[in-house]
Amino acid sequence: MNSQHSPFLVDVESLRRKAAARDLDLPVIIWDDVCSSTNDELASLVRGQSTLADDPTDRTRRIAVSNATDFAEVPAQFCVYGTDHQNAGHGRLGRTWTVPARRSLTFSIVLEPGAVFDSWGWIPLIAGEAVRAAIAEAGVSAVLKWPNDVLTADGKKLCGILARVEPLPTGPRIVLGMGINTRLQPDDLPRESASSIAIETDTDGSEVAHEDLLISILSTLIPAYRELVEYDDDDFSRSTVGNEVRANMVTLGTQVRVERPDGSNLYGRATGLDAGGDLIIDNDISVSAGDVHHLRPAADGTATGTAAGTATGTATDAATGTARGLGGRR
Repeated sequence: MNSQHSPFLVDVESLRRKAAARDLDLPVIIWDDVCSSTNDELASLVRGQSTLADDPTDRTRRIAVSNATDFAEVPAQFCVYGTDHQNAGHGRLGRTWTVPARRSLTFSIVLEPGAVFDSWGWIPLIAGEAVRAAIAEAGVSAVLKWPNDVLTADGKKLCGILARVEPLPTGPRIVLGMGINTRLQPDDLPRESASSIAIETDTDGSEVAHEDLLISILSTLIPAYRELVEYDDDDFSRSTVGNEVRANMVTLGTQVRVERPDGSNLYGRATGLDAGGDLIIDNDISVSAGDVHHLRPAADGTATGTAAGTATGTATDAATGTARGLGGRR
């Protein structure tokens, strides 16, 4: 199939060279002009349901690999899979997520976390911090929303993150995916509560360099992830990276409503992150799964609720995100 555009948003060979210059070894970089979901496609490779040797006929693909790569093997850690157009990504609660072609940076990366199971909840958090820092370099002030969103300073969504576990006989793999609104214009937005780098910088988006944004993200994410894996039994929340996550997380100190998987609601103030990256409510309850809503006080200034799950006052939802350490796609 002939590509409908040239060049790709990311040049795979150039990305490998830039990564190597920063001492980052990306063994495989795959870039498609279009795909359904980068997480689904990469997970299929990780599970061995497809291989790099397969030649897809429904898209144009570019691959850059290290000399030692065997196309028949499962992709190694830090393999990156990206696309110029994801047309069936995964959103909240199983909904389909998609944006117009060539207007977002959409990619996934393979991680091999080994035995740090209790700390896996930090993976979307450190990914969010990597994205936040890269977006700041691009000229947009941003904040983190626990556990998998990056927002503008006034609360509009710029990026969503999904980490999913793929169990293998040789050990678990995590497929970590990110979708960043880069070149979207106001008419492209899926909802009013979203924004993009182009909108925030008041440009047409052509100035947003996807390749530079991606290498910036990886340059922060990979060292932070390595620090997490090497932290062993220590409390990662007290690490340098953990402190950076907390410092940039707008959820902390905010009144929230958490919709739990069983349908119940938990109200309270988000007061911290525990050793596993779970959200602490009212210094007492740790939350690892649910939908988190940031709450605004009502006009009369009444309280927003209690941690017992019963609202005692009035509030309005200011922002919503999927509260799952290893869940919810962009």
